Amino acid sequence: MNVDTPGRQLLFSTVRITNVLTSGVATSGTGFLLFVDLEDGRHAPLLLTNKHVVANSARLITHFIQRGETADEPNLGVGFDVELDPGNWFGHPEPSVDVAVVPMAPVFASVGPKLFTRALPLSLLATEVEGLYLDAIEEITFVGYPDGRYDTKHLTPIVRRGVTATPLDLDLNGQPTFLVDGSVFGGSSGSPVFLFNEGAYRGPHGLHIGTRMVLVGIIAQTWVRPGVHPVEVAAQEHVKIAKELNLGVAFNARAIKETVDAVITAAGVRTKAPHAGTRVAIDPATDTLTPPTSEG
Repeated sequence: MNVDTPGRQLLFSTVRITNVLTSGVATSGTGFLLFVDLEDGRHAPLLLTNKHVVANSARLITHFIQRGETADEPNLGVGFDVELDPGNWFGHPEPSVDVAVVPMAPVFASVGPKLFTRALPLSLLATEVEGLYLDAIEEITFVGYPDGRYDTKHLTPIVRRGVTATPLDLDLNGQPTFLVDGSVFGGSSGSPVFLFNEGAYRGPHGLHIGTRMVLVGIIAQTWVRPGVHPVEVAAQEHVKIAKELNLGVAFNARAIKETVDAVITAAGVRTKAPHAGTRVAIDPATDTLTPPTSEG
């Protein structure tokens, strides 16, 4: 498989996460790789996910796809599992903001050449994109492992699309979140959410020709409506169930940036100042998403 387009590269930006809880129960979630350019020239590779995906863990396992032996291409169907320190993650300073970061420098330093990844540069985050135009309704793309499902033959994730159900630039209920009109299930938690338009996209003064890829958020939960329904189960006349509303809650780019900044600051390092005029359009010939090559 030639990973030569932005869309194909997105398939390898995510990682399936298995959390074996202290209770012995195993849960599944999604994470995605982000790398931050540091002021001293190094990169800081990070795994972004939700707090609830990595919390209360006895064992934390990330499932990668192995890199080809002779070329920088995925060895589809061949996995490479990496077990992480279950206590080595950092959450957003606000308890209600469900965003977490796992530093991945030790992983890339030890087994990085064996992993096929396409880590997202921090410059793709909406907070870093200068002049980003956001309409009230935007088509969004999110990538992950809903209900822990994936292509078991090739080990690739599932890509889904929807639209924003609340504006990206308005904090839902006063929290750094927005709603996604799309099916979100357990396992989707931690999925990156993108504006990903190929060919053309809307701007403030009409249609723009090109490709736009912007990281705007991270899936955290699904909205449900609780209810009581009659059923025929022995002597039980009614049971309580939760009906999914086909709406997902995502924390926005600002919540991601604040979490990353907190981790970088705690490490005693500084990020490299962004270049002026960061582009919204992505040229696949020049803006390849690549894994970090030096330890951060």
